[in-house]
Amino acid sequence: MLRAYLNYGLIASVVVWAAIIGVMAYRLNESPWRWAFIGLVFAGGLTVAAILWIKKYVDRQTQAADQRSQK
Repeated sequence: MLRAYLNYGLIASVVVWAAIIGVMAYRLNESPWRWAFIGLVFAGGLTVAAILWIKKYVDRQTQAADQRSQK
């Protein structure tokens, strides 16, 4: 449980945050702030993508180090 939280807790919190901001953007019908909120939702999506890319990169580096140490 702790490992899953450490691996995906940050991603889950960003997704929840982006969903809340998305609902707020949906409710701002004619406000000039609507597009700023939509931009924040896309920034949240990019943040999740960056977190997953970094996690994948670190996992590959760890595997490469383990393979080198076994030789």
